[in-house]
Amino acid sequence: MKEKNIDIDFNRFSKMITLEKIVFLILLVIIFSYEFHALWLLYDILALGSILFFIKQLNYKLITILIISVIFFISMSIISGSHIISFLSIWDNLKHVFPMFMLFSIAERYMHQPRMNNFLSLFGWALFFIFLLQMCLVFFQYYLGYYYDDISGTFGVAGSHSICYFCLMYIAYLLYVKRSYFTTLIVFIISLIMNYFSENMGFYPLVILLISLNWLSFKKFKYLFIYGISFIIIVFLLDLALNGQILKPIIYRFSEFLSPPEFKAEKLTPSRGFMSILAFLLGGFFGAGPGCFSHIYSIEPWLSIEPIQIDISSFTIIVAEYGLVGMLFWLMIFGFFLARFFSSKKYFIFVFSFFIFCFLYNKILNDERIFIMFLFTLFSIKCYTEKYRKIL
Repeated sequence: MKEKNIDIDFNRFSKMITLEKIVFLILLVIIFSYEFHALWLLYDILALGSILFFIKQLNYKLITILIISVIFFISMSIISGSHIISFLSIWDNLKHVFPMFMLFSIAERYMHQPRMNNFLSLFGWALFFIFLLQMCLVFFQYYLGYYYDDISGTFGVAGSHSICYFCLMYIAYLLYVKRSYFTTLIVFIISLIMNYFSENMGFYPLVILLISLNWLSFKKFKYLFIYGISFIIIVFLLDLALNGQILKPIIYRFSEFLSPPEFKAEKLTPSRGFMSILAFLLGGFFGAGPGCFSHIYSIEPWLSIEPIQIDISSFTIIVAEYGLVGMLFWLMIFGFFLARFFSSKKYFIFVFSFFIFCFLYNKILNDERIFIMFLFTLFSIKCYTEKYRKIL
């Protein structure tokens, strides 16, 4: 009798352990890892495990694209000197497609079953309490006078960009899974303040793009226009009341990209505009070599342009190392994977545009913290599209 009870309890326990919960557990560990250290290895283990899931699905189109791209990247690595970090660089950028494939496949398979409803409920409550904690920490760090890159909640030193993606992830859940507009408005306003404290200027175009998914039709486009104009007027009035304290840092940060400084040694700055131009000069069409400027897996790059930080975003590091042709290969890989799960032209254009913005903004492919939160942001959108397709 006891053995039977044990078997029943074990079966209940095994049903509670699902792939989506394992991925979510890794997300929680990463969120609370503070300065991250070697915990990125958890993400690598997840990526390695999800390769098996990917192979079992036998998606010949995606496998063919991966094989052709990997052969091209390996050829680049051999030509540039067969450095160990070159092959690790390929894996470091490629590994993200496998957790993406696994998580989105689970959403398709279980979206209309209790399993997914239970997970999404757990996911929402966890994000709610974590958001409260992040909000308190960000406000506390700001008023203590932390350097803006270090105003990052639980993400640690120089982790402010992670706050941006955490806010996007929670807003995506509230908008496209919970569908709670009042809660979304409150979280949206608080997120604007949090990312202003951290000087995450990229958050603002990204969150506007994220919200715009609700109005991606000719009938609803007028709402995007009305709310967009209203938002700009409110920001402008607040800026006047605060003597330019809102728009001044925003204009400064965006002007770095639009008007890069002169190429003089005394004026070298890690601005996106300057680094984008420098990345193309270094990489050209076929790149200086995979991994040549990367600081990954505690291995030093085999080329150095210190003290210049060329890896300011995934765009700059990939253009410098793989060139424009290699960058197109990377975009093609992620584009085909996203197209597999967002077959509607409208949704595909949206998610791929969102990916491109993140690709240009910061190191989405080179920071596991950022990508896994980006992944769950798209996961909420995937759940929304699955529900919408069911209604139709």
